[in-house]
Amino acid sequence: MPLQSSPPHLGPRHGSHRSLVTYPVHIQSEFSLGLSEHIAERFAYGARSEAAVFVGDLLSEEVPALVNRDLEIVAIARRPGVLSKVAIRPHPQVVTPMTTSIGADHVARVRQRLDGERIEIIAWRRSAPAYIADALGLGVDNSPPMVLLPGIGHARVLLGEIDVRGIAGWRGLNTALASALTGWRIRLEPVALTPAWARLEAAMRTRRSVQATVVGSTERGARLEVLGLFAALSTPVRLSQDVIEIRVTRMDADEGRIFVSDRLATTGQLPLV
Repeated sequence: MPLQSSPPHLGPRHGSHRSLVTYPVHIQSEFSLGLSEHIAERFAYGARSEAAVFVGDLLSEEVPALVNRDLEIVAIARRPGVLSKVAIRPHPQVVTPMTTSIGADHVARVRQRLDGERIEIIAWRRSAPAYIADALGLGVDNSPPMVLLPGIGHARVLLGEIDVRGIAGWRGLNTALASALTGWRIRLEPVALTPAWARLEAAMRTRRSVQATVVGSTERGARLEVLGLFAALSTPVRLSQDVIEIRVTRMDADEGRIFVSDRLATTGQLPLV
């Protein structure tokens, strides 16, 4: 599971001076990030502005599941004329909702009334890493490693070099809207700058093995967690939470991907302390 604190092996690599992608100051103020609860609650739908409330009103008119209270809008973040992100969930008073999503036709009608503004519908999730990944458009099944700092509401999302710029969006808009939607101040960082990445590179060069935990599966094989990062093992999937010995075979800093094998060398295991 993504780590909930900032362990040493996921902190910035010592001596690194590369800049990290953050959202611009003018977008921070536009979406009122960091508002206290009593101020944020002035707006309906968990919105941060009157402009976002307008999108909620249109959806409530067009979507039967919202009218029937099968679903409810949890939060809305909007840049008028460009993009709105809307988080929904089944209504707490409905035991078995008829639907858990909003149809594309209903969203299309709202987009027409907003002169073609993009609308992204996101399922609210109790798991912060899953919610953040979905809000960024990364997908829950392929969510990247994250470091969450609940005390200050910060989320460090570790990505490949290409995705750091691509996921941020135009002038950091995607990151800013995802931050406003989820309530976490999201910071995109290159995974290759973490000490954990450096330790795995050292293990790969010396062909030493490391311990990894099976946390899921993908189309290409098992998904592992190793030193707080995720790796792909192209062999049959093992039981979830199974701890295995692996060897790093390839690391792609551009895509932030780590490839491993369970065919071990005989040079010993990399110490984990």
